[in-house]
Amino acid sequence: MIIWGSGGDIVPLGAAGTQHCATCESAREFRDVLNYRYAHVWYLFAWVTEKAYVTACSVCGRGVRHDSKAFEAKLGRTPIPAYRRFGGLVLLGLVATVVLAGMLAGMRSNVREDALLQDPRVGDVYTVDLQEMAPGSFDGHAYGLMRVVAVDTGTVSLEVPNVGYNKLSGASGDLDKQAREADYYSGEVLSYPRPDL
Repeated sequence: MIIWGSGGDIVPLGAAGTQHCATCESAREFRDVLNYRYAHVWYLFAWVTEKAYVTACSVCGRGVRHDSKAFEAKLGRTPIPAYRRFGGLVLLGLVATVVLAGMLAGMRSNVREDALLQDPRVGDVYTVDLQEMAPGSFDGHAYGLMRVVAVDTGTVSLEVPNVGYNKLSGASGDLDKQAREADYYSGEVLSYPRPDL
């Protein structure tokens, strides 16, 4: 569940002296303030959506808005807390890290699979598309596990399973236990040229 929203805050920046207030029509104390709005995800990852530096009357709150860059240069810093300014970047960084980790894991898995296919051994079990590997063995499209029973220089012989699944996850679920049992397979053996694996 994603919790998102927005909020705002007012940061007092100190007294700006006494000035004439056009709204109050008298001399009033003025203060420098920063009004800002932010959006957030899960309250942790926030980013500023709007900010305004204002010299405002301490009674009516009306005043003069300043250019943000010029006012921050005069202050020498940004008074908005870092977690509100950079939280969105942290979230983007976390998402990018998860995506990158997934890509690296996928590449590592592909390298491992390629190595297994280049050097098949008796007892290896492969998750396959049975429609391509054993056409006609199952009604319609099916995924399943085939076990290597013989390997020679040019061919690899695989046993056809008794069961096929319409989803790849069904076949993958049998890898832990059922695929190691002898009665999982039909006894039919098909041979393939090694490069075709």
